[in-house]
Amino acid sequence: MRLAVVLSLVVLSQCLVACQRGDEKQKVVPVESSGSATAPAKPTGVRQLPPPVDLKAPPADALKTSSGLIYKRLGDPVPDGTPIKRNDTVLINYTGWRQETGETFFSNKGESQPLPLPLANAAPGFTEAMQLMKKGEKAVLWIPPEIGYKGTLPAGAKAETLVYEVEIVDVVSAPPVPANLGAAPANAKALPSGTKYLVVKPGTGTEKARFYDTVTFNYSAWDSEGRMFDSTVMRKRPAVVPPFRQSAAMEEILTTLGAGERALFWVASERMTSGGKPIPGMPPGILTYEVEMLTIAKGNEPPKTPPDVAAVPTSASKTEKGVAYRVLAKGKGGPKPGPQDTVRVNYTGWTTDGRMFDSSTVKGEPGEFSLGGVIAGWTDAIPLMSVGDKMRFWIPDELAYKGAPGKPQGMLVYDVELVEIKAAPKAEANPSAQPAPPDVAAPPADAKKSPKGVHYKILKAVPGAPHPTPTDKVSVHYTGWTTDGKQFDSSRKSGKPLTFTFDRVIPGWGEGIPLVGLGEQARLWIPEELAYPNGGGPKGMLVFDVELMAINPP
Repeated sequence: MRLAVVLSLVVLSQCLVACQRGDEKQKVVPVESSGSATAPAKPTGVRQLPPPVDLKAPPADALKTSSGLIYKRLGDPVPDGTPIKRNDTVLINYTGWRQETGETFFSNKGESQPLPLPLANAAPGFTEAMQLMKKGEKAVLWIPPEIGYKGTLPAGAKAETLVYEVEIVDVVSAPPVPANLGAAPANAKALPSGTKYLVVKPGTGTEKARFYDTVTFNYSAWDSEGRMFDSTVMRKRPAVVPPFRQSAAMEEILTTLGAGERALFWVASERMTSGGKPIPGMPPGILTYEVEMLTIAKGNEPPKTPPDVAAVPTSASKTEKGVAYRVLAKGKGGPKPGPQDTVRVNYTGWTTDGRMFDSSTVKGEPGEFSLGGVIAGWTDAIPLMSVGDKMRFWIPDELAYKGAPGKPQGMLVYDVELVEIKAAPKAEANPSAQPAPPDVAAPPADAKKSPKGVHYKILKAVPGAPHPTPTDKVSVHYTGWTTDGKQFDSSRKSGKPLTFTFDRVIPGWGEGIPLVGLGEQARLWIPEELAYPNGGGPKGMLVFDVELMAINPP
C-alpha cells in the first residue's frame, strides 16, 4: 500500500520530545522515520522564557505515574471537558525547557495557531500526559528520556529529562476503535487472498471499483493493540487514487467495495507491502482497516499484461547498459530524443509477476517527462525511438528503482509509444541562471538528514502547513546545481512549476519533497545514490532549492 503511513499532522508527534536547531527560530523539527528528533546543544535564536515552576524540584502536589511521568496541573480543572483518547489529535500551545540547564529549547507562544499533536504517533510520555488533561486545561510535564522518544533514544542525543508547559486548545476526536482487533469475527467473509472482511454499511449501487478506476475513499487503520497508525479521516482529506497504485492487498480491498459501501478488513501486516518491500511505519501482526468507498470514477481500460513480462525473451536486443528491448511497431522514422529532451509518450508498466503499476492509458493522455529526470532505464532506452515507434523494454532493477521505498521493485517491463519530442533548451540560452548557494559544495552543519540520506534545510517556514503524501501530485518550483556550482536545471526559466507524482522522479525527490510543507522553501542535498547513480543525469551529489506550490490528488 502506498497510502500515507505517516500523517502530515505527525510532523509534531515526535518533535515534542526534542528541541530546535538554534538557527531555525520557532520552527517545528520535521519528523524522521526513526521516530525521534535530536535536540541541539545550544538553543541559540530561541527566545528564553521563565518556567512557571521550579524545573529541578517538582511541587509536592504533582502527580507521578508508574512510567516516570510527573504531571502538575496549572489552574482549576475543567469538570465537563471531553476525555482525551489515545488516538485523538490535540491542538496545543507549549514551551519546553531542559531540566538540567533551564534553557528554553522551543516555544510557540506568540504564534497565531496552536500546533497539532496526533497522540497515536507521539512519544509515550506525551500520549500518557495528554490523556490526563482536558480541553482548556494547562499543565507542566516532566518527561524522562525513557518515555520522551517514540522508539529508542537517537544516536548522539543526551538522555535527559525535558520539562514542558502545555495548554490544550482543542481536541480532534479519532474514529472509534473497532471491537474486533487482531482477529475477524466469526461472521466475517473471506476474499480470495484470505483477507477477512465485514460490511458495516451497504453501498448505494451494485458496481464495484475496477483496479484501473479512480476511487475516492476514507480509511482508518489500527494495530492489534488499538493504536491508530493511519487515518484519512483525521487528515480530513480522502485518498484519491486508482487501486492498482496501492499494495496488492489494498487493491483487493478497494475492488471489493462499491460506492457508498463501508467495511472492516483484517489484513496480515506482511501483506501490506509496496513493490514487495515492507512499508515504513507499518506495525506487525493483524491490522484492522475500516474503509469507506466514497466515489468511483470510471477509468480507461489499460492494455492486457504481455505474455513475456516474467523474463526477457531470447529474441530481444539489449543496450550497452543492459535494457532489453523489442520493436512492436515502427513509425515513419526521423529524429530521436536526446538524454535531456522532454518526451510525450503513451506507456504502461508491469512488474514481472504481471501486475500493472502505471499506465498513461488509464489517465487518458500521454505522459510528459524530461529524460534527464526519470529512471536510468528510460533515459537509456527512449533515445532508441522515433516518433510513432512502439517498443517493449525490460529494465533491470539497477536501472529502475533499486529498492527505493514505495516504488515497484525488480525488473520492470514497459510498453512505450513515442508521441512527441520536445528538444531541451541549449545551455547557452540560459541568461537567467541563478547564482549557486554558498553551501552548494556540501551540506552545512545545521542541515538535517532524512532516514535515506537526503540532507535538507527549510529556508522559508510556514507553520502548520500541510505536507504531501506519497500518493499526491505536487507542483514545485525548483533550481538544481552540481556541487561545483553549475546550474543544470530550473523551472524558473519557463516560469511554470513542475507538476509530478512521486513515482516519476528520482528517489531523492521522493524522500525530500514530503519534508517540505505547502508554501515552504527548502534546500535539498541529494547524494548520487538517490539521484542518478547509473547515469541519465548530472553526476555526484545534487543540490536543489525547491518551493512547494500545490498539493493535489493524482
